[in-house]
Amino acid sequence: MFGGDTDWRQGDLITCDSAIALRLAQAGDANCRIIVISHDCDLCHEAEVFVEAIVAEQVVTEPKPDPNLSYAKNPRRLHLVLERRNGGFLVLGLRQTERRQVSKADFLESAVKDSSVVLSPDAKRVLKQWLAARYGRPAFPNAFEHRLRKNVGRRTVEQQIAKIIAPDARHLVGLFFDLGEQRGEEIASGEPYAMSISIVYDAIEGGPDARQAAERVALQIRQLFEKAYGKPEVADEIALDACEAIADTHMTLADLRRVDQWRLEYISLRDDDVGDFLPVGETPA
Repeated sequence: MFGGDTDWRQGDLITCDSAIALRLAQAGDANCRIIVISHDCDLCHEAEVFVEAIVAEQVVTEPKPDPNLSYAKNPRRLHLVLERRNGGFLVLGLRQTERRQVSKADFLESAVKDSSVVLSPDAKRVLKQWLAARYGRPAFPNAFEHRLRKNVGRRTVEQQIAKIIAPDARHLVGLFFDLGEQRGEEIASGEPYAMSISIVYDAIEGGPDARQAAERVALQIRQLFEKAYGKPEVADEIALDACEAIADTHMTLADLRRVDQWRLEYISLRDDDVGDFLPVGETPA
């Protein structure tokens, strides 16, 4: 079995030959990419009898990952960036449904690590957050989500939000909804949900461009909600009291306990290439 001194880690890549030997890939598939996703501690714990891995559905050929599928923004799909030791990057398309289990005995006998690539600490944190997203993302009241699916023109409100966010997704860390005491309540028709939205942007990497992008998104969302539901003082479905751009460096733990990250779930259910916007988990990646 694995010992405490094993050099296998979460995020390690398995060579194609050993993946085929473990029946994680078809014979002759020279382009298979299999990533170990078991936690580091589980790999060497005697109570854990399986190693969990995930089969990459594709090697992304674009120069950069899709911003809507990076940084754990989509709870079902992820573009994960690994660094090639000889320079450059390997971008893998992952899907939550492609998880596999292999007995530790078989893994130890056949698995060989692909040492040509490495997962950076930041990318590994994104992978962890994405894996947790499958079970840890918040659920809003049904009545609230139903109201977000109100049609405004040819699209629903949440589809309009997707359209607003798409051009600036690379700068944004997350969208956070604060419903206050109504957070878990099914509110009767005619009574509005009072809420505020925080558009959190990457202040360190994005700088002024990210701030301007978040402010632009916040303005357009305020205009959208007023068009869909009316001004806060007269709204009887959703009353948007505030929608502001906030730097991720100013988002405190107390803030995160009060708010919930929101994702465009209809996009994830549709399972197409548009993807989900919001990262999921307790804290932003």
